[in-house]
Amino acid sequence: MDRRSVEIFDKQSEYILAEAAGCFGVAPSDLQKLGSFESYVYEYVRDGSSYILKLTHSLHRTMAQIEGELEWINFLADNGVPVGRAFPATDGQLPARIDLDDSYFLAYSFGKSSGAHITKDDWNEKLFIKWGRLTGRMHALAKMFSPSDRSRKRFEWHEDESLKVEKYIPADQEIIIEKCNSLKGRLRKLDTDDEAYGLIHSDLHHGNFFINNGDIIPFDFDDCHYNWFAYDLGIPLFYALRSTFVTGDKMAFAEKFMSAFMTGYNEENKLAAEWFKYIPYFMKMREMDLYIIIHAEGAFLENKWCSDYMEGRREKIENDIPVIDLDFSRFAV
Repeated sequence: MDRRSVEIFDKQSEYILAEAAGCFGVAPSDLQKLGSFESYVYEYVRDGSSYILKLTHSLHRTMAQIEGELEWINFLADNGVPVGRAFPATDGQLPARIDLDDSYFLAYSFGKSSGAHITKDDWNEKLFIKWGRLTGRMHALAKMFSPSDRSRKRFEWHEDESLKVEKYIPADQEIIIEKCNSLKGRLRKLDTDDEAYGLIHSDLHHGNFFINNGDIIPFDFDDCHYNWFAYDLGIPLFYALRSTFVTGDKMAFAEKFMSAFMTGYNEENKLAAEWFKYIPYFMKMREMDLYIIIHAEGAFLENKWCSDYMEGRREKIENDIPVIDLDFSRFAV
């Protein structure tokens, strides 16, 4: 989260939380904080049902960008994807806007997704197939989706704040800056036809969904943006390889994971074989993206996952070490 937005929230949190809670008909004391990274996330109960409240500062996302996110989520819900639907504040605003002196926070709420995070017992090929099927379904729907207003269109991948390498990476890390800009330049030359490129979740790892009666319930669409569908195929494996559930031969796991994942994916969407050769580049871009954003947030100083991730990361990026040296073309149909 932008450090200035954190300072703004810290100074005016009492007012902001009171306004946000009032927008959804509850008291500030009813809000239970769940986390704060890119947004402030709370849970509350109203009329016996549980809901999620998110607060996002305008330095992170504009009103139009959040409107676009919520419109996309509700489109998915309308078409059978089991996401928590976004709903208006009591005065009809979606999202509600909390104005400050020279900026604003956006408050928006969802029905809390049912289920729980996966356990070791869930971590199997059956889950990977369902994971792929859900991803394929969302990609198929992305081909049908258009925002109701052009201003609500979500950002393109290269516009993401987390890829502004010169802004956040120290100037003496010249190789990192060169590697990131070189890869961005290479990817920007790729075709962006509707069969290969569209609005994606972009962060559908195993921490961003629940399991409920065997179904995968996705959430956290904060980073949804326009990118290649193949990018969304590399992200689950990228994070799965860092899971504590994975022990032993990571190459063998990666092959098993991708085989099962693509079995499910191909039931809902087909991606031309040529795009699979770019998955290693998309995974490398996520590796760089995380390196940049962790630097920007200073999160590696206090978060174990981040500090573990950063261990040796600079050397891996500077020396072009693949995230996983796997021939992804084998999984194309």
